[in-house]
Amino acid sequence: MRRIANRPLTVSGLFLLLFIIPSPQSSEIVLEGTITRADHGTYIVREFVVPEPLERLEVEYTYTHRGEGTALDIGLFDPVRFRGWSGSDKTHFFLARDEATPSYLPGDLPAGTWRIVLGVPHIRPDQVSRYVIRIRLIPARSRAMPASEPPTPWVLKKEPGWYRGDLHAHSGHSDGRCRNGLGELIPCPVFRVAQAAVTRWLDFLAITDHNTTSHHPEMRRLQAYFAPLLLIPGRELTTYRGHANVYGTSAFIDFRLGWRGRTVADILDDVHRAGGVISINHPTHPTGEQCMGCGWEDVRATDFRKVDMIEVINGNRVEGPLSGIPFWEARLNEGHRITGIGGSDDHRAGSGEHPDHVMGIPTTVVYATELSEPAILAGLKAGHVFIKTRGPDGPDLFLFAEDARGRRYMMGDEIPLAHAGETVTLRIEVKRGAGHIVEIITNGSAPPEVARLRVDAPDFVRVLSWRAEPRTWVRLNLRDERGIAALTNPIYFALRE
Repeated sequence: MRRIANRPLTVSGLFLLLFIIPSPQSSEIVLEGTITRADHGTYIVREFVVPEPLERLEVEYTYTHRGEGTALDIGLFDPVRFRGWSGSDKTHFFLARDEATPSYLPGDLPAGTWRIVLGVPHIRPDQVSRYVIRIRLIPARSRAMPASEPPTPWVLKKEPGWYRGDLHAHSGHSDGRCRNGLGELIPCPVFRVAQAAVTRWLDFLAITDHNTTSHHPEMRRLQAYFAPLLLIPGRELTTYRGHANVYGTSAFIDFRLGWRGRTVADILDDVHRAGGVISINHPTHPTGEQCMGCGWEDVRATDFRKVDMIEVINGNRVEGPLSGIPFWEARLNEGHRITGIGGSDDHRAGSGEHPDHVMGIPTTVVYATELSEPAILAGLKAGHVFIKTRGPDGPDLFLFAEDARGRRYMMGDEIPLAHAGETVTLRIEVKRGAGHIVEIITNGSAPPEVARLRVDAPDFVRVLSWRAEPRTWVRLNLRDERGIAALTNPIYFALRE
């Protein structure tokens, strides 16, 4: 990927810098330039100097051919840290010490060199787009704010259990929308998104706005009100070569693949260095003008040993060309232990206006030692997970095992074998699934001798003897005439060392 820096003059970028002083109280900076097809899929950095601490900073930008084949994303860094990213969703925003436009972080606005980041997800080959960025600086009147204390994790239930949630949803801090009392579609408040999860009777909800953590403080403020719903702050790293959700950290993770040589490996390392976990989203979705980077393009460049999860079901895309299940099973067959999860990718606060992406469909069910963010994330990493493809009211599907020494395991666990062909016991449980079929999947295929079991009772239990081979895995699908209703993560087999 070609990297574009802040350049004085090139064929694809002509930059002008103008200062206008409208009044003693404020000043304005204007940045102008052009982009061409040569900038497609790259990032451009425009620097500007803030001469003194500010009370407020306002940014407005326009560009030609908007909605006609050109999209121009925007984000902001202060001299020290990342302050937010709104993609191409907002044409104007502001930051102040105690508030900011959703997508951006409030806080001190220090003097120094700031940077506007422009991303070019798409521009047609024959287009030249001219942009204008206006930045208004309003000086500060009082001293800086003290640093805030790190939040203490909430524990909403102290008992272990299977907890149901949605791991992929959006608010007005990126491109989530909902309707106000006048019926107008507006940036959706975090409160409304959380309320949609409550109406679905979910135990946890991750809000994963694009390339920003500006919604994280609001989620923490709302947590007490929404208990016992656990709010998990997340973000969707939205690159031009793939999307991935990050949970467990609010630290800035640079999403600009190709910028100064940045690679997928750098992103994965930075997430884990910050204490987070990462999930590749909708890996088989097409990428193009409508959604640059929606599919995961850098498969060969990705070290899947560092990938914690894969979103195998996005919205109602369970099977077919947009399903992530084959992509996931291919990684499992390569020997990786990656948790399969689901996420609704809801952008309408559960209203159903996007029928393919409705809050809680699918529902990811996690076994955790308690209902808290650290415990849910630990359960996800461990693979103690199954997915209800049609929402929280769908049938439950469990896979357990016991070895010859009487030790018990569940989906996500590895069973150490004394020798190849050792017999283990599998226990299959289905609740509220009478009439469905259980499919037993091994290494991506269904063994014909035990491939299908008919569920003949509301609380179904079947115990099987299983000949386990090293370097294999086994998992379950639950199916009816409409397709897959639930699926589990695998139990893995390996020779004992």
